[in-house]
Amino acid sequence: MRLHQLTVTAFGPFAGTETVDFEELNDAGLFLLTGPTGAGKSSLLDAVSFALYGSVPGARGVKTLKSQHAPVDRSPQVVLDFTVRDRRFVVRRSPEWSRPKRRGDGLVTEKAQASILEVTGGVEHFRSARAAEVGLLVTELMGMNAAQFSQVALLPQGEFQTFLRATSQERHGVLQHLFRTDRFARIEEWVHEHSRDLRQQSGQDRSTVQRLLDSVADRMAVPPPEDLTGDVLAWAEEQVARAAAVLDDEDHRHHAAEAELRQAVALHDAAVLRGEQAARRTAAEAVLRDLEATADDDEEARRHLDAASRAAVCAPLLGVLDQAVGAATRAGHERDRTLSRLGPGTAPLDAAGLTDHGRTLRTRATRLEALLPRETAGRTATRDLESARTRLAAAEDEIATSARRADELPGEIVELTGRHATLDALAGRHEALVLSLTAARGRAQAAADLVLAHADVTRLADRHRDARDRSLTAREDLQQVVSRRLAEMAAELAGGLADGEPCQVCGSTSHPEPAAAAHDAVGADDQEAAEVRVATTGAALETAGVALRDAEHRRDTCDADAAGLSSEEADAEVTALALALADAESAVTERRLVVDRLDHARTELTGLTGRRAEAATVTAGLRQAMAAQAETVRTVQAELAAAGASDRGVRPAADELAGLADLVEQAATVVDAAERSEVRVAELRDQCATSAAEQGFASVDEARAARLLPTEVRRLQELTGDRARSAGRAQDVLAELGDATVSPDGDTRRHPDVLPGLAHARAQAVEVTAASARRLHLAEDRSTALAGTLTRLREAVVAWTPLRDRSDRAEAMSALVRGMGHDNQLQMRLSAYVLATRLDQVVAAANERLGHMRDQRYLLQRTDRAARKGSQAGLGLEVVDQWTGDARDPVTLSGGETFVVSLSLALGLADVVTQEAGGTEIDTLFVDEGFGTLDADTLDDVMDRLDGLRAGGRTVGVVSHVSELRNRIPTQVHVAKGRSGSSLSVTTLVG
Repeated sequence: MRLHQLTVTAFGPFAGTETVDFEELNDAGLFLLTGPTGAGKSSLLDAVSFALYGSVPGARGVKTLKSQHAPVDRSPQVVLDFTVRDRRFVVRRSPEWSRPKRRGDGLVTEKAQASILEVTGGVEHFRSARAAEVGLLVTELMGMNAAQFSQVALLPQGEFQTFLRATSQERHGVLQHLFRTDRFARIEEWVHEHSRDLRQQSGQDRSTVQRLLDSVADRMAVPPPEDLTGDVLAWAEEQVARAAAVLDDEDHRHHAAEAELRQAVALHDAAVLRGEQAARRTAAEAVLRDLEATADDDEEARRHLDAASRAAVCAPLLGVLDQAVGAATRAGHERDRTLSRLGPGTAPLDAAGLTDHGRTLRTRATRLEALLPRETAGRTATRDLESARTRLAAAEDEIATSARRADELPGEIVELTGRHATLDALAGRHEALVLSLTAARGRAQAAADLVLAHADVTRLADRHRDARDRSLTAREDLQQVVSRRLAEMAAELAGGLADGEPCQVCGSTSHPEPAAAAHDAVGADDQEAAEVRVATTGAALETAGVALRDAEHRRDTCDADAAGLSSEEADAEVTALALALADAESAVTERRLVVDRLDHARTELTGLTGRRAEAATVTAGLRQAMAAQAETVRTVQAELAAAGASDRGVRPAADELAGLADLVEQAATVVDAAERSEVRVAELRDQCATSAAEQGFASVDEARAARLLPTEVRRLQELTGDRARSAGRAQDVLAELGDATVSPDGDTRRHPDVLPGLAHARAQAVEVTAASARRLHLAEDRSTALAGTLTRLREAVVAWTPLRDRSDRAEAMSALVRGMGHDNQLQMRLSAYVLATRLDQVVAAANERLGHMRDQRYLLQRTDRAARKGSQAGLGLEVVDQWTGDARDPVTLSGGETFVVSLSLALGLADVVTQEAGGTEIDTLFVDEGFGTLDADTLDDVMDRLDGLRAGGRTVGVVSHVSELRNRIPTQVHVAKGRSGSSLSVTTLVG
């Protein structure tokens, strides 16, 4: 992220509009933002944060950002021009503020506003004008939120040491956003969700197994097994076997009860049969006596049935007569209604006269229909006449338009011919400009790469010098080690002497006073270690030399390809050639359009003469056709008037006559039908009288009275039939029984109390058998249900067992990636473990800067220990005091020490993020205060580190009012305060 320009209006202490041109400050690399306390130095950092995120560091809210010095009606605004990820944007924001009402008294609150533009090729492209969308876009581009941006790039007053003293969890969120490692957090979440899903599925299957075991236990009235991981199938199979044994016992008991029931039923049925036979004889004798007493009623019913049978012969003819009378009545009514529709006096009342009148009306309608073609011809002629008039007007307009266009075309052709010549000259330069632009772009790229190449050479030269210094130091250390070892060789040899063994120097076996080694003596191991350091630093020196030579070669190549042009000159050349090429390409495109227009104009001029002659011919023909069509219209109108057609036309008049003819013909048919119905009724009356006499009736009315309804006939027939059947059944019963039950020696008569006893014995046997059957059915149901439950239990156990194992493994994996469980000895989350490597890189980069401090006292190191029990481990930081060897918590550092360590950590974090692929490049850093806590030597070291950042292309803004810094940093942004607000100015010290 690199800043280009910042403009503030009515913001904080700035009453007017103030602009900071960061392009000038970027060239300097290091600048000082200075001014008296309260002038507004930190407000510029607030403006940067507000422009990007709509918030400011610290506790101050965004509703207080409107300048108190500005006029009440002036709108506060911040405009920031910046580049992130090689894309340039301009963001504008206004905080919420209050202005006077335009009418009346009081204030109106203006809502906060934001917009963002993207600049591509010098053209602004609108992206959004919604504050929420602007904030989301900036956060996505920056890869960090406002708080994280404040910790990494914008180190505000009072929050400078936040990242250093942050907890592991807080540091985890910052690093995850910066290095975009949230995929590992998603992996943690997925593993946890997967484990939870498997645990739920396993729990469901476990519930199924438990439910089935509970079902078996309930049916067998035994407690279920407590341990579901044991052999629950064997327990269930044992219960099923017990249920089968109970079923066998109940089956034997039920068969015995059924045998006793059959014996009791047989004894009782025999006794009941003898009693029923006696009752049947008594009932049959009573039926015969009742039939003999009602013999007269039977004879009367038979007489009525005979008369009804004879009347039934006359019934069809009587029905036809009734139908004919009804039809004659209806025909008479229909005749009266039809004649009334014709109207009085409009037609005769007999059928023949009506028929003649209908023929007359039909003839008149036919003569009118014959005129329909003539009427159609007249309408067609009228329509064609109107169409011809319209076409005649259009043809005359075409002639006038063609004449005007023919006068305009020669001037257009002359103008297009001149334009074509001009464009042809411009388009002829296209190919030459393409070649020139390609070469210029190569020079511009080389000039741009030359700047980076110079920076690489400078950086690698510093690295080569450092490697050379380390190599020389290692060689000097080796020489000192060898010299000290030679000087102390006597003590080293004395250390290997043993009593009775000869000395390697003099050969004596007596060693009265062996030399003693000093407390800081060096030995072979020290010499070997020094030699290893010489070899290592020598290899590093060789590697740095190769890298430096490669960088110098790239720099020389870029210098040659740039042809002596600076990056700005090369870019200006490319821009000029690109504009010229764009003009040539536009000329080529426009030339094709002009040629097409010129060809079209010439073709149009050629065709105008033919169209004018054709239009004149068409107008003459139309006038002749119009005269003929007008004559046809007059002739048809005369014919229709002579035929007496109404004003509505021929068809309505003909339809009206035809409808009247249909009505008259319908009346003739109705009158004829009524006359024939009256004749039919008279004939049927004679036939019915003859048929009644033949059946023995004195009159037709007597025959009608003798008829019976079908229900009455069926009743009488059923009465006579029931009497005959009852007599037959009674006689059959008496014949069947004979003298079987008349003997006084029958069991039921001799022992009247036998039947109740037998019935009681039968009832008891039924109850015993029913109870046995219920117990048997319960045993069968229980055995069948347990067998089905056992089958389902086997299936449930088979399904649950592998799922239970998978769930246990997933639970262990979830605990592992979330830093819990005995398998994770470090007690670190997966995402924290990944970020620990990044934090190690940050610590290494910070330690490189701390190592250049003069006292070289402090170094940072990462610790895996958790700050407190239950908190996240793996991302903790400790400060190692190299003077004492102790590891300290960062909170124990003094103010100056905290500033130096925090600055080194922040710069190291920016280095690693920049180097990380996909990380946000932090090219502009701000350090707000803290320099007043440094002594002179430490301040020199810090300034050297900040000054060295310019070699990497970064810009560092130091916010301070320390007077010493005004002498050390030549490029300065001064913030001056006054009664009417603060103002800005940029100065560069010379010499």
